[in-house]
Amino acid sequence: MIRKCKYYLRQILPLMQNSWIPAALLLIFGCVHLLFNPLPLYLQNIFHILFFAINITSIVLLGMYNRNRSLFSIVIILLTYIAINYQKHTFGVIYYLTPAYMNMTFLVIIGLIFFYFLPNRPFFSIDTLSFLIVIFAAFALCEWLNSLQIKMDFSPFIEFESGLQVFSISLFILGILIMLLHSSINNKILSTYNAYTIINIMLAIYLSNQSSSLSLFFVSASLTTLGGIVSQHIFTIYKDSTTGIFNGKAFIKHAGKMNNKYGLGIIYIDDYKHLLQAFRKSGANDVVKMISKRISSIDPNGILYRCTPNEFVIIFPNIEKGTAYKRLDDIRRQIAASEFILPKIKRPLKITVSCCIAVRKREEKVANLYMRALKKLQKASRFSQNITSEAS
Repeated sequence: MIRKCKYYLRQILPLMQNSWIPAALLLIFGCVHLLFNPLPLYLQNIFHILFFAINITSIVLLGMYNRNRSLFSIVIILLTYIAINYQKHTFGVIYYLTPAYMNMTFLVIIGLIFFYFLPNRPFFSIDTLSFLIVIFAAFALCEWLNSLQIKMDFSPFIEFESGLQVFSISLFILGILIMLLHSSINNKILSTYNAYTIINIMLAIYLSNQSSSLSLFFVSASLTTLGGIVSQHIFTIYKDSTTGIFNGKAFIKHAGKMNNKYGLGIIYIDDYKHLLQAFRKSGANDVVKMISKRISSIDPNGILYRCTPNEFVIIFPNIEKGTAYKRLDDIRRQIAASEFILPKIKRPLKITVSCCIAVRKREEKVANLYMRALKKLQKASRFSQNITSEAS
C-alpha cells in the first residue's frame, strides 16, 4: 500500500522528488539573510573563499564524471560574481545603473536559459570548448557595448535601488517559470537543481547592493549546482537514465539481500530491433519509458529493474508460484491491450512483451533463479511472442 501511494505521489508531483535538497538550501540561506544580514566581515570573507572552492570542486567532479552540462552554468556564475564585485568597486553605489552591469545581467539570464536546455555531453569534447568560447565572447560583447554606452534595458522609467531593474527581473522570472515547468514535466535531477540555481542567482543579483547577500546567495547557487552534479551521479549508478527505475547494477546489489520466498519475472519487449530501426534510439527510448510506466501502474508492488535495453526484471516479494504467474501475465495482457503514442507519429503503436516467471526454491541463489527464467523464456520465444511462460 505504501509503495502504491509513493508511485501515485510521484506521478502527481514529479518535481517534488528532486526538489527537497535545493529547496532546503534556498530556505536555509534565505533565513540566514533575513536573520543575520549583514554578516560580519570575516564571515563574508569565508563565504567568498567557500564560493570559489565549491565551484572548483564542481568542475573537478564534472571532469571525473566526464559530463559537461553544469559546467557552463558554473562558468557563468564565476564570471558574474567576479564582474559584479569589480563593477561595485569601480562604479560605487550607482553600479547597477551602468550599461556594463545592465548588459551583463541581460546576457547572464539569456545564457542560463540557453545552457539549461543543452544535453549532458562528454566533458572532454569540442562541444565543451566551443560553448566556453561562446560564454567568454558574450562577456566580451558586454564590454564592447559598454564602450559604446549602449544599455540593453527596456524597463519603464522606474528605477529600483537594487541589483535588478524591471526588465531584468521580468526575464529572470520568465526563465525560472519556464525551467520549473520544464523540470516538472522532464523529471530530471539536473533540470530541477539548475532551476533552483537560477533562483539563487536572481536573488544574489537582486540583492547585490548588500555585500553579504551577494556572497550568501552565490554560495547557495554553487552548492545547489554541486548537489545536482553529485545527486545525478549517484542516481546513474543504480538507476536507469532513460526510465528512472532501478538498473542492472541495482538488481545485482539487491539480489544479495533477497532471502525470502519471491518470484522473479523477466519481461522482454518483442521486436525491439525493429523499434530501433523504425524510430531510432530516441523513439525506442520513448517506448521503453511508456512501457516502464505502464508496468509500474499495473503492479506498483513489484520491484522493477531495467537490466538491458529490451529487458525488464520484476521481483514479486513473498509470493506463491500461481499468484506470481497471474500477476506477470496480467502485465503482459494489459501492455498488449494498450496503445502507445509517439510524438509526430499519427498512428498509435501496439507493443507486445514476452514474459517468464520463476519462483525461488529453498536456498536457491538469485543467479540460478534468473538463468532458469531466462532459458525458459528464450526457448519459448523461438516459437511465439506475446506469451507468459513458467520456469519449472
